[in-house]
Amino acid sequence: MAGPKIWLDYDQEALDSQYNQRALVPDADDYIAVDVAESARVREKLDCRIDVAYGPSEDERLDVFPAAAPGSPLAVYMHGGAWTRSDKANESFMAEAFVEAGAAFVAANFGLCPKVTLDEMIRQARDAVAWSHENAASFNADPARLYIAGHSSGGHVGGMMVVTDWPATHGLPRDLVKGALLCSGMYDLAPVRLSARNDYLRLDEAAEDRNSAIRRIPDEGCPLVIGYGGGEQTEFRRQSREFAAAWREAGLEVREFDMPGVNHFELRRHFNDPEGPILKAALEMMGL
Repeated sequence: MAGPKIWLDYDQEALDSQYNQRALVPDADDYIAVDVAESARVREKLDCRIDVAYGPSEDERLDVFPAAAPGSPLAVYMHGGAWTRSDKANESFMAEAFVEAGAAFVAANFGLCPKVTLDEMIRQARDAVAWSHENAASFNADPARLYIAGHSSGGHVGGMMVVTDWPATHGLPRDLVKGALLCSGMYDLAPVRLSARNDYLRLDEAAEDRNSAIRRIPDEGCPLVIGYGGGEQTEFRRQSREFAAAWREAGLEVREFDMPGVNHFELRRHFNDPEGPILKAALEMMGL
């Protein structure tokens, strides 16, 4: 027997399941193991600078994959992992397609929950973006051609980057971020706060509001590429669709891709698939 509805038509058990992608992909760790091996291969293949500090804590580190030519666009990637796990080292494989297309690639780490609050995670991510902008020329990137990428909880973090008031937070240009590739993210944290994930996120209503990108869509926002998989939880798909719709309704540019049959962990691999629709769209957005 179903319990009382907590969010939309979901009772507590159903809502908790909706925010658990592993319920649909029981072999998720096998996907991740392959990605880790691919990331090691790419670090051996490409010029890279590992564990570069952008802040004082051990978590405030990033990996830099320089572009071949000066003045190239830059993708700054935010990793996923339900805000509690994973690492930039698992994402190096994504650098391959970006670098080979003519971009620089930065993969950022930041503190994870519950060690830090979500507010602190977002602060650190903003600092990683600001550092990347300020140091872009040192790895052949043009600071005026900075783009964001992110998947899953990293899609949420990336969403917060595209709605950031950069003049207010860092004294940087309002149009610091020129575009973003965001996949399978969460942009309204109301259902997340009501789910089991709040056991470690510990969001109150004010923190939920501060960290919900859909509530902070700017008047002048950058172009977005939004992707989500047919094999993902319904709530993740809804979150992406509604964020894309809100962006579009604000008169802003967005390209939306529903990937038939693709599960949450397969979708990560499309960040290194030059023949796939989301990377093609992202590279086109970057002028490549």
